[in-house]
Amino acid sequence: MAQLSQDPDGAPRTAFTAALAQLRGRLPDVSDEVLARRASLTALPSGRRVAVNARRLGEWLHGRSVPRDFEQVHALVQAVETAAGGSATSQSLQRWRQLWRAAQEQRTAVRTTPAAGAELVVGRAPSDAASLRQRPELAGAIDDALRDPAVRQVLLTGPGGSGKSQLAAAAFHRARGGGGLFAWVSASSRQSLLAGYARVWRAVAGGVLDAPAAPGGRPAHPDGYGHDEETQADLLVAWLRSTPQRWLVVLDDADDPADLDGLWPMGEHGRTTVTTRRRDALVLRPAARVVQVGMFTGPESVDYLRNRLSLDPSAGRGQPPPDGELAELAAALGHFPLALSQAAAFLIDTGTDVAAYRRLLDDERERLADLFPPSSPADGHDRTVASTWQLAAQRAAALAKPGTAQRMLELVSLLAPVGVPQDLLLTGAARTWVGAQRREALAALRALHRLSLLTHDAPTVAMHALVQRAVREAVPESELPALARTAADALDEAWATPDPALPVAALYDSLLALRRAAGEHLWRPGMHPVLRRLAEHLMAVGRTGAARDTAGELLEQARERLGGEHRDVIFLAAQQAQAVGELGDPATAHAALAVLRRDAERLLGADDPDTLWIRQREALQPFELGAPATALAEMVPLHARAAAVLGDDHPLTLSTRRYVALCRGMSGDPAGARQWFTALADELAQQRGPAHPDTLSTLSDLGRWIGETGDADGAVDTYQRAMLGLAAVHGPLHHDTLTARHNLAYWRGLAGQPTAAVEEFSVATQDAERALGPRHPTTLTFRTNLAYWTGLADDPAAGMAALAELQIVVEQVFGHTHPRALRTRQLHAQLRHRGGDAAGAVGELTGVLTDMRAVQGDGHLRTVEVAQLLATWTSAPDPVG
Repeated sequence: MAQLSQDPDGAPRTAFTAALAQLRGRLPDVSDEVLARRASLTALPSGRRVAVNARRLGEWLHGRSVPRDFEQVHALVQAVETAAGGSATSQSLQRWRQLWRAAQEQRTAVRTTPAAGAELVVGRAPSDAASLRQRPELAGAIDDALRDPAVRQVLLTGPGGSGKSQLAAAAFHRARGGGGLFAWVSASSRQSLLAGYARVWRAVAGGVLDAPAAPGGRPAHPDGYGHDEETQADLLVAWLRSTPQRWLVVLDDADDPADLDGLWPMGEHGRTTVTTRRRDALVLRPAARVVQVGMFTGPESVDYLRNRLSLDPSAGRGQPPPDGELAELAAALGHFPLALSQAAAFLIDTGTDVAAYRRLLDDERERLADLFPPSSPADGHDRTVASTWQLAAQRAAALAKPGTAQRMLELVSLLAPVGVPQDLLLTGAARTWVGAQRREALAALRALHRLSLLTHDAPTVAMHALVQRAVREAVPESELPALARTAADALDEAWATPDPALPVAALYDSLLALRRAAGEHLWRPGMHPVLRRLAEHLMAVGRTGAARDTAGELLEQARERLGGEHRDVIFLAAQQAQAVGELGDPATAHAALAVLRRDAERLLGADDPDTLWIRQREALQPFELGAPATALAEMVPLHARAAAVLGDDHPLTLSTRRYVALCRGMSGDPAGARQWFTALADELAQQRGPAHPDTLSTLSDLGRWIGETGDADGAVDTYQRAMLGLAAVHGPLHHDTLTARHNLAYWRGLAGQPTAAVEEFSVATQDAERALGPRHPTTLTFRTNLAYWTGLADDPAAGMAALAELQIVVEQVFGHTHPRALRTRQLHAQLRHRGGDAAGAVGELTGVLTDMRAVQGDGHLRTVEVAQLLATWTSAPDPVG
C-alpha cells in the first residue's frame, strides 16, 4: 500500500480526504461507478458486504462528507488494493481506521466557533422523539448541505410521518452556537407563515442582533416593527436579503408552495431548511439540495422498537421482546417511522404483546384506525397512520383533473407496493375508472408523486403498503367491487398486450396483491379471467409445483361457487393436470386431460378456444411419454384447426406450430424441424421484432435443430444470441433464459469446448437450483448434463458417480421408464465406455436401447442415436494390411 498522506496542520478531515484521493489515484482509468460496484462486491473478513454508492464516493473524495461506517472504507481500500494486484494489510487498515475515526470526530464536533455577536432563536422546534434515531447518513447529508457555500436551501422531502421534522430539528440545534438568527416557522398554511414571520421580525426589530445600541440603551431599527403581520413578514424578508448576520430559517411542513409566494427566505449570509411532502418544480429552487427522507432501515427499526418498548417496565414482561419478533413487526409495518411510533405507543398503552399485535395487523378485517388510534399518538407527530395521507391527497387533487388523482390513488392501493408498471395504470380499463385520457392519467400520477403519496419513477410506481391499506379502508364499501374488477380488468388487458417491455413478473406481483386485498370481489358475478393467469405464469417461469397448487386452490373455489360443469372449472382442472404432467406423471395427466377435453367438447364446443387449448395439452403428453410421432399426429390437425378458428397469430396457434416442429424433429426428421423453426423465427422477427420474447424463444428452439442437423458451431452462435436476448428481456433466472443457458453449454461441449461447457453448466445449475429447486425437472436436466460433461471433460469416474446418484432422484420424480430416466442411463453408459469399460458399457447401453424401443419406439430421435452408438461400439475393426 502507498504511504498515507499526513496532514501537517492536524485537520483530520483534510487528511482523510487527501488519503482517499491518493488511494483513488491508483486506479485512474476506472470510473467511480465501477469502483463503487467493486467495493460493494468485496467480502469483508466477517463475510459481509457493504453498499458503496458512486455518488457518495464522489462526496467523500471531495471532502463533502465522511463515510458513516469504517466497513465502507475497508471495502473501498480492499477493492483498490485487489485491482492493483496487492492486498490491504492489518497495519495499513489500522492507519485507515485512525484517519477515518479522527475525521468522524471532527465531523460530529461543533463546527462553528461562537462569534462575538449575539444569537437569537425564535420559534419552537419539535421536541426530540423518545428513542430518537440519529439516522447518521441523513444527518450527515443535511449538515454537509448547510455547510456547502453553493447551497442556499436544503429540501427535506418525503412521505408524511417519515421523520423530516425530527431531522430538521436536530440539524437546527447542531447549527447553533456561532451567533446570528435561528428561526423555526410553521409553513403549513399562508396564515401560519405570516404569523411566524411576524413573530421573528418583532424579535429581530427588538435589536438583539444589532450593534451598537441606540442612544438611550434600546437598539433602534430603521424599519420599525410594522403595523400588521403582512408588513412585518415583508420587513423580515427584506432584512434577510440584506443583513450581514448569519441566519438559518426552517420552514416546517411546507406542502403548498403557493403559500410561500413572495415569502421565500433569501440572502447571501443565510440558509433555509424546508420540510415538505412536495418534490416538484415549485419547491426545487436554484441553489437547493434535496435530501430524500424515507423509511427506517431494518436495524434502525429494530433499534427504535427495542429502545421505545424498554421505556415501559411492563412491556415484554419486564424486558423488550426478542429482536427477531421486533424485526418481523418492523417488516410488517414497512419500517414506516410514524407506524413504528404509533405501534410502540399502542403496545405500551394497551399492554398488548408483539405477537398478538402482529396477528391483529395481519388480519385485513381490522381497521388501521383501531390499530393506530389517536388515543395512542405517535411520538412528536400530530397525525395517525390512518389519516396522515388524507391532507396530502386533498392537495394532490388540486393538481390534476378533478377526481382523477383520488381514483388513481384508489387503483394503486390494490396493486403491489413496488414495481407496478406505469403502463398498467394507463390501460383503457384503468383510464376509464380514473376518468381521464392518457395525458390526464399521467398528470394524476405525477400529482400523487409530487405530494409523496406514491413514487412515480417511470416506468414504475410504488406506494407504501400501509398507505395502500389506509386508502383502501377509505374507499366506500359500495365502490370496492367495481374498483377491484377494474384493477383486474387492467391487469388482464396489460397481460394480453404484446409488449415485451411490460414485465409480466410485475403484473403477477400486482395480481397477488389484488387477490389478497379484494379476492372475494374477483368471483362476482363469476371468476375474473385474470385469475387464469396465475398458474399460467407460474408454469411459464418453471414454478410447476406452485402452478399445480394454485390451480388446485382456484379449482376448489370455482367448484364451490360455479358448479362442476362451468367453463372455468374445466379450464382450471386442465391447468392442474398440465402441471402434474410436467412434474413427472404424464400418464396421469394424459388420462385426466382426455376426460376434460371430452367435457369441453360437450359443454363448450369443439372449436372453443378453451377446448382447443385442452386438446393441445392432451396431445403433448404422449411426447413426454416418449411417443413424439403420436403427438405429431395430433398436433398437425390441431394446428390447422387453430389457425382456421383463431388465426395464424393467435398464441395457441403459434405454440401449436412450435410443437409440430418439435415433434417432427424428435420423430426422426431434424431437417424438417430446422426448416419449420427457421420459418417461424423469421416471421416473428418481421412481425414482432427480433427482441420480442416469442421471437427469442423460437430462436432458442431453432438452435437445437441447427445442432441436430450437424452444425454444432451454428447451434452455439444461435443459442448465444437467444440467451443474451432472453436475459435482457426476462432476466438470467427466468425459465426460458435458464433453458437457453443450459442448451448453449450443451452445444458448446459438442462443438469441442468441453471445459467451457462444464463451467457454464455449473453456473447455470446453481442458478436453476436457486430459482426452481433441486428436484425440479429442469434442474434435474441441468444436473444430469453437468455430471455428463464433467466426465467427458475431466473425470469419467466422477461423472459416472454423479449420474448414478442422480438416477435415483430422476426415477423417484419421473419413474424408471420415463424418457428422462432412460437418457440418464444412456449418458452413464457413454461415460463408462469413455472410462475404458467397453464391455460393461455395451451391456448397459443394450439394456437402455431395449427399454427405449419399448417406450419410445424405433423412430424416436434418442432411440436412433443409441442404436447408432451401440453399432459403432460393437462393429469389428477394419482389417489392417
